[in-house]
Amino acid sequence: MARHLDEQVAALRYRPLDAGSSAFVWGDALTQKGRGGGRVINVHALIAVGVNADGHREILGIDSV
Repeated sequence: MARHLDEQVAALRYRPLDAGSSAFVWGDALTQKGRGGGRVINVHALIAVGVNADGHREILGIDSV
């Protein structure tokens, strides 16, 4: 199941963004607790969202720090 999700994430991350312009673009961040190195740590995800000409939101990119 995870391998199938990896393929979908790769398709999202490497798709061309020049197919259409976004009327609005904004950034957001999400913080979650996760396990790392045998302890609980904060995991941060940065998300770029755009609104296309049709008024639909789409995720333009995701990165973790």
